[in-house]
Amino acid sequence: MSQKQTQIKLNTFQGVSIIANTMLGAGLLTLPRALTGKANTPDGWIALILEGFVFILFIYLNTLIQKKHQYPSLFEYLQEGLGKWIGSFLGLLICCYFIAVASFETRAMADIVKFFLLERTPIQVIVLAFIGCGIYLIIGGLNDISRLFPFYLVITIIILLVLFAISFKIFDLDNLRPVLGEGLGPVANSLTVVSISFLGMEIMLFLPEHMKKKKKIFRYASFGFLIPILLYILTYIIVVGALTAPEVKTLIWPTISLFQSFELKGIFIERFESFLLVVWIIQFFTTFVIYGYFAAKGLKKTIGLSTKKSLILIGAATYYFSLWPDDANKVMMYSDYLGYIFIFLFLLPYVIFFIVAVKRRITAK
Repeated sequence: MSQKQTQIKLNTFQGVSIIANTMLGAGLLTLPRALTGKANTPDGWIALILEGFVFILFIYLNTLIQKKHQYPSLFEYLQEGLGKWIGSFLGLLICCYFIAVASFETRAMADIVKFFLLERTPIQVIVLAFIGCGIYLIIGGLNDISRLFPFYLVITIIILLVLFAISFKIFDLDNLRPVLGEGLGPVANSLTVVSISFLGMEIMLFLPEHMKKKKKIFRYASFGFLIPILLYILTYIIVVGALTAPEVKTLIWPTISLFQSFELKGIFIERFESFLLVVWIIQFFTTFVIYGYFAAKGLKKTIGLSTKKSLILIGAATYYFSLWPDDANKVMMYSDYLGYIFIFLFLLPYVIFFIVAVKRRITAK
Protein backbone atom coordinates (compact mmCIF):
# COMPACT_ATOMS: atom_id res chain seq x y z
CA MET A 1 0.00 0.00 0.00
CA SER A 2 1.76 3.07 -1.21
CA GLN A 3 1.27 6.45 0.45
CA LYS A 4 -0.52 7.78 -2.59
CA GLN A 5 -2.89 4.82 -2.70
CA THR A 6 -3.81 4.96 0.97
CA GLN A 7 -4.95 8.60 0.56
CA ILE A 8 -7.70 7.65 -1.90
CA LYS A 9 -11.10 9.10 -0.98
CA LEU A 10 -14.18 6.98 -1.53
CA ASN A 11 -17.49 8.14 -2.93
CA THR A 12 -20.79 7.10 -1.35
CA PHE A 13 -21.40 4.08 -3.60
CA GLN A 14 -17.90 2.75 -2.95
CA GLY A 15 -18.49 3.07 0.79
CA VAL A 16 -21.83 1.27 0.41
CA SER A 17 -20.23 -1.54 -1.59
CA ILE A 18 -17.42 -2.04 0.94
CA ILE A 19 -19.86 -2.45 3.85
CA ALA A 20 -22.31 -4.60 1.86
CA ASN A 21 -19.62 -6.91 0.48
CA THR A 22 -18.07 -7.29 3.93
CA MET A 23 -21.38 -8.39 5.43
CA LEU A 24 -22.18 -10.81 2.60
CA GLY A 25 -19.80 -13.54 3.71
CA ALA A 26 -20.73 -16.95 5.05
CA GLY A 27 -23.85 -15.59 6.76
CA LEU A 28 -26.17 -15.90 3.76
CA LEU A 29 -25.29 -19.57 3.30
CA THR A 30 -25.77 -20.56 6.96
CA LEU A 31 -28.34 -18.07 8.29
CA PRO A 32 -31.49 -20.10 7.40
CA ARG A 33 -30.14 -23.13 9.30
CA ALA A 34 -29.01 -21.06 12.29
CA LEU A 35 -32.34 -19.23 12.56
CA THR A 36 -34.59 -22.26 12.18
CA GLY A 37 -32.40 -24.26 14.55
CA LYS A 38 -32.74 -21.60 17.24
CA ALA A 39 -36.41 -20.74 16.74
CA ASN A 40 -37.75 -24.18 15.70
CA THR A 41 -40.36 -22.28 13.66
CA PRO A 42 -40.41 -20.62 10.22
CA ASP A 43 -40.64 -17.15 11.83
CA GLY A 44 -36.97 -16.24 11.48
CA TRP A 45 -37.78 -13.54 8.91
CA ILE A 46 -39.57 -11.60 11.66
CA ALA A 47 -36.41 -11.67 13.80
CA LEU A 48 -34.43 -10.36 10.82
CA ILE A 49 -36.79 -7.41 10.37
CA LEU A 50 -36.80 -6.55 14.08
CA GLU A 51 -33.03 -6.78 14.36
CA GLY A 52 -32.68 -4.73 11.20
CA PHE A 53 -34.55 -1.82 12.80
CA VAL A 54 -32.41 -2.12 15.95
CA PHE A 55 -29.16 -1.98 13.98
CA ILE A 56 -30.34 0.95 11.88
CA LEU A 57 -30.80 2.80 15.19
CA PHE A 58 -27.29 1.77 16.30
CA ILE A 59 -25.87 2.94 12.98
CA TYR A 60 -27.59 6.31 13.40
CA LEU A 61 -26.24 6.72 16.93
CA ASN A 62 -22.74 5.78 15.78
CA THR A 63 -22.89 8.38 13.02
CA LEU A 64 -23.92 11.00 15.58
CA ILE A 65 -20.88 10.09 17.67
CA GLN A 66 -18.58 10.32 14.65
CA LYS A 67 -19.97 13.72 13.67
CA LYS A 68 -19.84 15.01 17.24
CA HIS A 69 -16.23 14.02 17.96
CA GLN A 70 -14.88 13.96 14.38
CA TYR A 71 -12.63 10.92 14.82
CA PRO A 72 -11.13 9.45 11.62
CA SER A 73 -11.26 5.81 12.73
CA LEU A 74 -11.85 3.84 15.90
CA PHE A 75 -8.10 3.26 16.42
CA GLU A 76 -7.46 6.98 17.04
CA TYR A 77 -10.64 7.32 19.07
CA LEU A 78 -9.53 4.57 21.45
CA GLN A 79 -6.20 6.28 22.05
CA GLU A 80 -7.89 9.61 22.73
CA GLY A 81 -10.32 8.08 25.19
CA LEU A 82 -8.17 5.49 26.97
CA GLY A 83 -4.68 6.89 26.50
CA LYS A 84 -1.94 5.78 24.15
CA TRP A 85 -0.98 2.52 25.86
CA ILE A 86 -4.41 1.13 26.76
CA GLY A 87 -5.93 2.44 23.53
CA SER A 88 -3.15 0.86 21.46
CA PHE A 89 -3.54 -2.44 23.32
CA LEU A 90 -7.28 -2.50 22.68
CA GLY A 91 -6.63 -1.52 19.06
CA LEU A 92 -4.24 -4.47 18.81
CA LEU A 93 -6.98 -6.78 20.09
CA ILE A 94 -9.28 -5.41 17.39
CA CYS A 95 -6.60 -6.27 14.80
CA CYS A 96 -6.54 -9.82 16.20
CA TYR A 97 -10.32 -9.93 15.81
CA PHE A 98 -10.01 -8.80 12.18
CA ILE A 99 -7.47 -11.58 11.54
CA ALA A 100 -9.77 -14.10 13.23
CA VAL A 101 -12.69 -13.08 10.98
CA ALA A 102 -10.43 -13.31 7.92
CA SER A 103 -9.42 -16.80 9.07
CA PHE A 104 -13.03 -17.89 9.46
CA GLU A 105 -13.97 -16.62 6.01
CA THR A 106 -10.95 -18.38 4.53
CA ARG A 107 -11.85 -21.69 6.17
CA ALA A 108 -15.54 -21.45 5.24
CA MET A 109 -14.56 -20.77 1.63
CA ALA A 110 -12.11 -23.68 1.62
CA ASP A 111 -14.70 -26.09 3.03
CA ILE A 112 -17.24 -25.13 0.36
CA VAL A 113 -14.72 -25.34 -2.48
CA LYS A 114 -13.39 -28.70 -1.32
CA PHE A 115 -16.84 -30.22 -0.78
CA PHE A 116 -18.50 -28.98 -3.98
CA LEU A 117 -15.70 -28.29 -6.47
CA LEU A 118 -12.21 -29.64 -5.65
CA GLU A 119 -12.73 -32.81 -3.62
CA ARG A 120 -9.22 -34.19 -4.15
CA THR A 121 -7.36 -30.93 -3.59
CA PRO A 122 -5.77 -30.60 -0.12
CA ILE A 123 -7.48 -27.89 1.89
CA GLN A 124 -4.06 -26.35 2.65
CA VAL A 125 -3.54 -25.64 -1.06
CA ILE A 126 -6.95 -23.98 -1.36
CA VAL A 127 -6.27 -21.82 1.70
CA LEU A 128 -2.82 -20.76 0.46
CA ALA A 129 -4.11 -19.80 -2.98
CA PHE A 130 -6.96 -17.79 -1.44
CA ILE A 131 -4.70 -15.93 1.01
CA GLY A 132 -2.15 -15.19 -1.72
CA CYS A 133 -4.77 -13.63 -4.01
CA GLY A 134 -6.24 -11.62 -1.14
CA ILE A 135 -2.90 -10.21 -0.01
CA TYR A 136 -2.07 -9.31 -3.62
CA LEU A 137 -5.20 -7.11 -3.77
CA ILE A 138 -4.52 -5.62 -0.32
CA ILE A 139 -1.05 -4.55 -1.50
CA GLY A 140 -2.78 -2.48 -4.20
CA GLY A 141 -4.42 -0.45 -1.44
CA LEU A 142 -7.88 0.98 -1.07
CA ASN A 143 -7.71 2.40 -4.59
CA ASP A 144 -7.80 -1.07 -6.17
CA ILE A 145 -10.23 -2.41 -3.57
CA SER A 146 -12.73 0.41 -4.12
CA ARG A 147 -12.71 -0.20 -7.88
CA LEU A 148 -13.46 -3.93 -7.62
CA PHE A 149 -16.00 -3.99 -4.80
CA PRO A 150 -18.83 -2.09 -6.58
CA PHE A 151 -18.50 -4.43 -9.57
CA TYR A 152 -18.58 -7.51 -7.31
CA LEU A 153 -21.65 -6.22 -5.47
CA VAL A 154 -23.66 -5.59 -8.64
CA ILE A 155 -22.80 -9.03 -10.05
CA THR A 156 -23.73 -10.69 -6.74
CA ILE A 157 -27.13 -9.01 -6.55
CA ILE A 158 -28.01 -9.81 -10.17
CA ILE A 159 -27.07 -13.50 -9.92
CA LEU A 160 -28.84 -13.94 -6.57
CA LEU A 161 -32.07 -12.35 -7.77
CA VAL A 162 -32.08 -14.49 -10.93
CA LEU A 163 -31.47 -17.68 -8.94
CA PHE A 164 -34.17 -16.79 -6.41
CA ALA A 165 -36.64 -16.09 -9.22
CA ILE A 166 -35.94 -19.53 -10.69
CA SER A 167 -36.31 -21.21 -7.27
CA PHE A 168 -39.92 -20.05 -6.98
CA LYS A 169 -40.69 -23.21 -8.95
CA ILE A 170 -40.57 -25.21 -5.71
CA PHE A 171 -41.55 -22.43 -3.30
CA ASP A 172 -44.61 -23.09 -1.12
CA LEU A 173 -45.99 -20.28 1.04
CA ASP A 174 -47.61 -22.80 3.38
CA ASN A 175 -44.13 -23.79 4.62
CA LEU A 176 -43.91 -20.34 6.26
CA ARG A 177 -47.22 -20.72 8.09
CA PRO A 178 -48.57 -20.28 10.68
CA VAL A 179 -46.99 -16.88 11.35
CA LEU A 180 -46.14 -16.62 15.07
CA GLY A 181 -47.79 -19.98 15.61
CA GLU A 182 -45.88 -20.40 18.88
CA GLY A 183 -45.89 -16.73 19.88
CA LEU A 184 -42.98 -14.30 20.13
CA GLY A 185 -40.78 -16.60 22.23
CA PRO A 186 -39.04 -18.36 19.29
CA VAL A 187 -38.45 -15.00 17.59
CA ALA A 188 -36.85 -13.59 20.74
CA ASN A 189 -34.60 -16.67 21.06
CA SER A 190 -33.28 -16.23 17.53
CA LEU A 191 -32.32 -12.55 17.89
CA THR A 192 -28.78 -13.36 19.03
CA VAL A 193 -28.27 -15.52 15.93
CA VAL A 194 -29.36 -12.60 13.74
CA SER A 195 -26.90 -10.23 15.41
CA ILE A 196 -24.04 -12.61 14.68
CA SER A 197 -25.07 -12.69 11.01
CA PHE A 198 -24.53 -8.93 10.76
CA LEU A 199 -20.80 -9.44 11.11
CA GLY A 200 -19.07 -6.83 8.94
CA MET A 201 -21.18 -3.83 9.91
CA GLU A 202 -18.42 -2.69 12.28
CA ILE A 203 -16.30 -1.68 9.27
CA MET A 204 -18.27 1.58 9.23
CA LEU A 205 -16.31 2.60 12.35
CA PHE A 206 -13.05 2.60 10.37
CA LEU A 207 -14.13 4.14 7.05
CA PRO A 208 -14.71 7.88 7.76
CA GLU A 209 -11.07 8.88 7.17
CA HIS A 210 -11.30 7.41 3.66
CA MET A 211 -14.61 9.04 2.61
CA LYS A 212 -14.92 12.13 0.40
CA LYS A 213 -18.08 13.34 2.14
CA LYS A 214 -17.82 12.62 5.85
CA LYS A 215 -21.19 14.29 6.46
CA LYS A 216 -22.91 11.43 4.63
CA ILE A 217 -21.75 8.70 7.02
CA PHE A 218 -25.31 7.60 7.81
CA ARG A 219 -26.21 7.36 4.13
CA TYR A 220 -23.44 4.99 3.09
CA ALA A 221 -23.57 3.00 6.34
CA SER A 222 -27.35 2.48 6.28
CA PHE A 223 -27.51 1.63 2.57
CA GLY A 224 -24.52 -0.68 2.98
CA PHE A 225 -26.44 -2.43 5.73
CA LEU A 226 -29.86 -2.50 4.03
CA ILE A 227 -28.63 -4.36 0.94
CA PRO A 228 -27.44 -7.43 2.90
CA ILE A 229 -30.40 -7.40 5.31
CA LEU A 230 -32.89 -7.39 2.43
CA LEU A 231 -31.00 -10.25 0.78
CA TYR A 232 -30.96 -12.09 4.13
CA ILE A 233 -34.74 -11.77 4.49
CA LEU A 234 -35.35 -12.85 0.90
CA THR A 235 -32.97 -15.79 1.24
CA TYR A 236 -34.56 -17.00 4.46
CA ILE A 237 -38.10 -16.79 3.08
CA ILE A 238 -37.26 -18.62 -0.14
CA VAL A 239 -35.05 -21.32 1.44
CA VAL A 240 -37.51 -22.16 4.22
CA GLY A 241 -40.50 -21.78 1.91
CA ALA A 242 -38.97 -24.26 -0.52
CA LEU A 243 -37.36 -26.79 1.83
CA THR A 244 -39.45 -26.43 5.07
CA ALA A 245 -38.04 -25.46 8.48
CA PRO A 246 -37.44 -29.03 9.79
CA GLU A 247 -35.33 -29.91 6.73
CA VAL A 248 -33.37 -26.65 6.77
CA LYS A 249 -32.25 -27.37 10.36
CA THR A 250 -30.46 -30.52 9.19
CA LEU A 251 -28.48 -28.90 6.34
CA ILE A 252 -25.02 -27.36 6.75
CA TRP A 253 -25.35 -25.12 3.67
CA PRO A 254 -29.14 -24.84 3.11
CA THR A 255 -28.92 -22.07 0.50
CA ILE A 256 -26.71 -24.23 -1.70
CA SER A 257 -28.95 -27.27 -1.07
CA LEU A 258 -31.92 -25.26 -2.34
CA PHE A 259 -30.41 -24.92 -5.81
CA GLN A 260 -29.43 -28.58 -5.85
CA SER A 261 -33.02 -29.64 -5.24
CA PHE A 262 -34.51 -28.72 -8.62
CA GLU A 263 -33.71 -28.55 -12.32
CA LEU A 264 -35.24 -26.88 -15.35
CA LYS A 265 -35.85 -28.97 -18.45
CA GLY A 266 -35.01 -27.71 -21.90
CA ILE A 267 -31.95 -25.64 -21.04
CA PHE A 268 -28.29 -26.60 -21.08
CA ILE A 269 -27.58 -25.45 -17.50
CA GLU A 270 -28.16 -28.16 -14.91
CA ARG A 271 -26.19 -27.21 -11.79
CA PHE A 272 -27.58 -23.84 -10.67
CA GLU A 273 -25.66 -24.02 -7.40
CA SER A 274 -22.46 -23.45 -9.41
CA PHE A 275 -23.49 -19.82 -9.95
CA LEU A 276 -24.08 -19.40 -6.23
CA LEU A 277 -20.70 -20.94 -5.44
CA VAL A 278 -18.94 -18.53 -7.80
CA VAL A 279 -20.72 -15.57 -6.23
CA TRP A 280 -19.91 -16.69 -2.73
CA ILE A 281 -16.26 -17.37 -3.38
CA ILE A 282 -16.13 -13.74 -4.49
CA GLN A 283 -17.92 -12.64 -1.32
CA PHE A 284 -15.57 -14.65 0.90
CA PHE A 285 -12.72 -13.00 -0.97
CA THR A 286 -14.02 -9.46 -0.50
CA THR A 287 -14.61 -10.05 3.22
CA PHE A 288 -11.10 -11.42 3.67
CA VAL A 289 -9.59 -8.49 1.76
CA ILE A 290 -11.30 -5.72 3.72
CA TYR A 291 -10.61 -7.30 7.11
CA GLY A 292 -7.02 -7.93 6.09
CA TYR A 293 -6.67 -4.34 4.89
CA PHE A 294 -7.92 -2.79 8.13
CA ALA A 295 -5.93 -5.28 10.20
CA ALA A 296 -2.78 -4.06 8.42
CA LYS A 297 -3.82 -0.43 8.95
CA GLY A 298 -4.48 -1.14 12.61
CA LEU A 299 -1.12 -2.82 13.18
CA LYS A 300 0.60 0.20 11.66
CA LYS A 301 -1.35 2.65 13.84
CA THR A 302 -1.07 0.70 17.10
CA ILE A 303 2.44 -0.76 17.07
CA GLY A 304 4.02 0.95 14.05
CA LEU A 305 4.44 -2.28 12.08
CA SER A 306 5.20 -1.70 8.40
CA THR A 307 2.70 -2.77 5.77
CA LYS A 308 4.99 -5.50 4.40
CA LYS A 309 5.57 -7.06 7.82
CA SER A 310 1.88 -6.67 8.69
CA LEU A 311 0.76 -8.56 5.61
CA ILE A 312 3.28 -11.36 6.23
CA LEU A 313 1.98 -11.66 9.80
CA ILE A 314 -1.66 -11.52 8.69
CA GLY A 315 -1.09 -14.15 6.00
CA ALA A 316 0.69 -16.55 8.37
CA ALA A 317 -1.86 -16.07 11.17
CA THR A 318 -4.79 -16.49 8.78
CA TYR A 319 -3.34 -19.71 7.41
CA TYR A 320 -2.78 -21.15 10.90
CA PHE A 321 -6.14 -20.20 12.40
CA SER A 322 -8.15 -21.11 9.30
CA LEU A 323 -6.89 -24.69 9.64
CA TRP A 324 -7.42 -24.77 13.40
CA PRO A 325 -11.04 -26.10 13.46
CA ASP A 326 -11.23 -29.84 12.83
CA ASP A 327 -14.64 -29.98 11.17
CA ALA A 328 -17.59 -27.90 9.95
CA ASN A 329 -19.29 -27.88 13.37
CA LYS A 330 -16.23 -26.30 15.00
CA VAL A 331 -16.06 -23.77 12.18
CA MET A 332 -19.61 -22.72 13.02
CA MET A 333 -18.74 -22.50 16.74
CA TYR A 334 -15.80 -20.33 15.71
CA SER A 335 -18.20 -17.96 13.94
CA ASP A 336 -20.45 -17.79 17.02
CA TYR A 337 -17.57 -16.53 19.19
CA LEU A 338 -16.66 -13.95 16.55
CA GLY A 339 -20.28 -12.78 16.50
CA TYR A 340 -20.24 -11.99 20.20
CA ILE A 341 -17.00 -10.03 19.83
CA PHE A 342 -18.60 -8.14 16.93
CA ILE A 343 -21.48 -7.02 19.15
CA PHE A 344 -19.01 -5.78 21.78
CA LEU A 345 -16.99 -3.93 19.13
CA PHE A 346 -20.06 -2.28 17.62
CA LEU A 347 -21.13 -1.02 21.06
CA LEU A 348 -17.62 0.09 22.09
CA PRO A 349 -17.88 3.66 20.66
CA TYR A 350 -20.69 4.47 23.11
CA VAL A 351 -18.41 3.78 26.08
CA ILE A 352 -15.53 5.73 24.55
CA PHE A 353 -17.88 8.61 23.72
CA PHE A 354 -18.63 9.33 27.37
CA ILE A 355 -14.94 9.08 28.34
CA VAL A 356 -13.84 11.44 25.53
CA ALA A 357 -16.70 13.85 26.25
CA VAL A 358 -15.63 14.12 29.90
CA LYS A 359 -11.93 14.51 28.98
CA ARG A 360 -12.66 17.24 26.42
CA ARG A 361 -14.88 19.11 28.85
CA ILE A 362 -12.20 19.00 31.54
CA THR A 363 -9.53 20.15 29.03
CA ALA A 364 -11.77 23.00 27.84
CA LYS A 365 -12.04 24.30 31.40
